[in-house]
Amino acid sequence: MRGAEKTRREREKWERRYQQAADSVFGSDPSLLVRRALPLLPQSGRCLDLAGGEGRNALFLARLGWEVVIADCALAGLVRARLAASEAGVPLQLLATDLETPVLGDPRPLFDLLLVLNYHDRDAVAGAHRWLRPGGILVVQGFALDQLGRGTGGPSDPELLWGSNELLALVQPHLRVLLYEDRLVEEDDNPAHRGPKWVVRLVAELPAAPAVAGR
Repeated sequence: MRGAEKTRREREKWERRYQQAADSVFGSDPSLLVRRALPLLPQSGRCLDLAGGEGRNALFLARLGWEVVIADCALAGLVRARLAASEAGVPLQLLATDLETPVLGDPRPLFDLLLVLNYHDRDAVAGAHRWLRPGGILVVQGFALDQLGRGTGGPSDPELLWGSNELLALVQPHLRVLLYEDRLVEEDDNPAHRGPKWVVRLVAELPAAPAVAGR
């Protein structure tokens, strides 16, 4: 969990980025990982997109029939997401929050899909099983410690980067890992991250409860 001052600085940084950008900061195309994960997802359901920003992934899923909630600290990003959803004619639920408080209520609502993309938050990943319905999917992508100094995206604070096999440790023992990568990639996921970059990707499932045999 981030400290209050660090959370405030993070919120102000993203407000400025979204307000000053002439075009979408991360483009309008969905994440490559979200597209790769489609065969592993339910056909539709409820999705929580943490730090979803301008909504590129949320809009992609909403067009496929998903009910999507975007939670983000930056109002400017959510305003862009709302305008894009209006133009596309798809519904999105927008939630302005610092992501450090249980604003969705307790007990938590359950989702069929949780996106944690380029949001390096250990609590969100470790607690994903509490947000998911049985059979629900967690999709995570972020930058590894190996990315430091490359200049092709990601946080400059090493505390916000993923360590070797850290994601695997965080989801155990609750989730079953369906896909895991920790490697240097050449493809460009969005306009803000051009060039070779070291990323970590994970897709994991909360297993359905086993059926109890009748007596």
